Amino acid sequence: MPQLHHARLLTGLIALVLLLSTAVGAGGPPAAAQPAPPPAVDPLEAVVPKPDSWTPGHGTTRLRDTTRLEVDRRTAGAWTVVAGMTRESDPAVFHRPLETVARQAARDVKAATGMRMPVTVTPGTPRAAVRVGLDEELVGVLGPDGYRLEIGDGVRITATTAGGVYYGTRTLIQLLRTGADGRTLPRGVLVDDPDTELRMNTVDVSREYWSPRELTDVIRQMGYLKQNFLVLHFDDAEGFRLDSPRWPGLAEPGYSYDRRTVEKLDRIAAENNVSLVPAFEFPAHVSPKSAYFHVGMADGPREVPPGFGERDTGATPGNTCTGYSYSHLTDDFTFNLMNDKALRMSQRMLDEFLPWFTSPWVHLGGDELPPSVADCPALKEFLARSEKYANVSDAAIDFLNTLDDQVKAAGRRSIIYDGSEGSTERVALDRDVIVMDWTGNGTAEHLAGYDVIVADGRYFYAVPARGIRPAEEQIARSWQPPASDAVLGWGMHVWGDDLGWAEGQWLESLTWRARAVVADRQWNTTPRSAQEFTTLPARLAALGKAPGYTGTLLPRPTDNGRPIHQYVMDPAFPPGTYDAHTPTSRRGLRDVCDLSGMTPLGVRTAAVQDPQEGWTRQVDQRGYWMGAASLPGPWTMTARVRLDGSAPFLTDIDGSTTITLGTTAVTVIHDRQTVSFDRGLPPGRWTDVALVSDGGTLRLYLDGTPAGEVSGAAPLPRARLRGTAQPLMGLVSLDLYAEALSRSAIDAARTTRPEAVCATYPVS
Repeated sequence: MPQLHHARLLTGLIALVLLLSTAVGAGGPPAAAQPAPPPAVDPLEAVVPKPDSWTPGHGTTRLRDTTRLEVDRRTAGAWTVVAGMTRESDPAVFHRPLETVARQAARDVKAATGMRMPVTVTPGTPRAAVRVGLDEELVGVLGPDGYRLEIGDGVRITATTAGGVYYGTRTLIQLLRTGADGRTLPRGVLVDDPDTELRMNTVDVSREYWSPRELTDVIRQMGYLKQNFLVLHFDDAEGFRLDSPRWPGLAEPGYSYDRRTVEKLDRIAAENNVSLVPAFEFPAHVSPKSAYFHVGMADGPREVPPGFGERDTGATPGNTCTGYSYSHLTDDFTFNLMNDKALRMSQRMLDEFLPWFTSPWVHLGGDELPPSVADCPALKEFLARSEKYANVSDAAIDFLNTLDDQVKAAGRRSIIYDGSEGSTERVALDRDVIVMDWTGNGTAEHLAGYDVIVADGRYFYAVPARGIRPAEEQIARSWQPPASDAVLGWGMHVWGDDLGWAEGQWLESLTWRARAVVADRQWNTTPRSAQEFTTLPARLAALGKAPGYTGTLLPRPTDNGRPIHQYVMDPAFPPGTYDAHTPTSRRGLRDVCDLSGMTPLGVRTAAVQDPQEGWTRQVDQRGYWMGAASLPGPWTMTARVRLDGSAPFLTDIDGSTTITLGTTAVTVIHDRQTVSFDRGLPPGRWTDVALVSDGGTLRLYLDGTPAGEVSGAAPLPRARLRGTAQPLMGLVSLDLYAEALSRSAIDAARTTRPEAVCATYPVS
């Protein structure tokens, strides 16, 4: 779709003319009947993302409890008034009829403000109503996502598409929320149009499963902040998340999405002007698929029924590459590019899953083939025999081009990550493929001639377990999108590397503000001032989250003496994350309930059998990431630990809440306050330690005996478990409770470990 940029001066002049001739409804109650009006809100200071232009009028308008939402009958059933605009010609435009958008807006106004706004379809201009319609006079003035909001005696929202009207209703809701009473609006004319066509976010649901509720929060908040392009990364080395009965077991039940769930998410996305883009990986980052279909670099060409387990694929040194993956990942990380079965399987998967989505875009992956695979003798021989390929990149891009043909035949458009396309010698990437540039700003020489989406990892990556956050101030104040029509859009990624099974709502709580910073600049690319950046958190707080946004749900308190998280130390890999890693690399820590943790690269954690204790974990200072919100009191933590030093045992992500176990003291830090017990764990021997909070008092028990009591209201951090540098901390067990255990319960648990009753959550 061609980008429709506007001249801000022109829209400002149009707004001024419209303000002088506003006809948004006649009359209204006499001035004497109105209470003293509250001060007017300035939309340029209140609305996020920042609108293009605002021409203020005089005074305010207060919506009454009898206010209706009127839909212009002439365009009530239409989604556009732009001649020649179709779903095919303009895939980024949303196609819901105007009346449908209006009815949703009324529901959202009620959810956001409590004001009931009946919807009627009428040809007239009723007194003091909120009125929406499509206006042909705006064609050529505003793009398909632009809108005009006029506030006089009544309110009028017009656009060239129903999607544009939707964005106008988001601004209306924000203005109502930031007003003094949830009813009062400033008078004037607001003309608004985005500078960026595809306003993107990516959520990695492969490495870290997000529940449908958590993804619904992301979708609704994106719509509220006028973002429209959500890439769901379903497919990577740590998990494949689309569950089809055609391939039972490929996606782990309970940590995946079936067709019914996907289609529901897709409908919710459409209701919020968000295109739900499925993201796969080919031909690398594919470990679960390689193992299931037996088409990894270590597999031969023999047909084997799909399913995990023993393989008899006819693998030989002449048709496979064993030992040429990344050091921490198995050979399954990459498809065997010499095996036609890998391509056939990939084509069948696209046939199966593309109909689950309505998005006109499909992400095919395409990056990070292990460089060492080029040294594989079998692959070298394969390339030498080929008249088509000169190197590995040629074979990889040809693989992707073939899949792109299938995507085009389905009426859609392919996206890949930048990577192999820059290293080819004989095979060029098809020109219709969009390249998502995660290593730069889309202007690399080899990207010339391609449409680009910018996702520069230096600015836009959130990888919480690796300490990587989006550069919020740079994004807001100085980063500039390339001035090129080839750049369709840009945005950020949330990656789940090293987390294993964490909570999507925890990741959302860490990243929603960064997404708002990005949304603010995507819509209006004018750099923000220092004051605008500094005040953004307060403005976001005043706006609140999107109507229907749930947010973080904490586990229900218990009273049964059983843990809601129970960690076991055997070497079994945690559920919900595929074991794509080599035995000497990162190993997961398994929670029998959910918050299983992964270790980062380069750690020395290990499962070790002790003659008396059984399976233990030896944990270094980098430890394990669990990934959950801190739990307010009451709570209990019990563990069997061996220490020779001091370990920040449990922490939240930034270390502001920490439970430190030491040989001389046990310390709890929260909200910059430190409380300590002057008792520690005896060095060099196994000790049962319990810490209990009733919400106001912390009690320490060592080997079942009371060891101190201090005043404190620290929550139980559930983001990270850490050990010591050298020697490593030993761990036999770790149980977390949503209640304050009694002394007798703590003592009893030393001999008979209670069976877990996994955390339950309020119904959202």
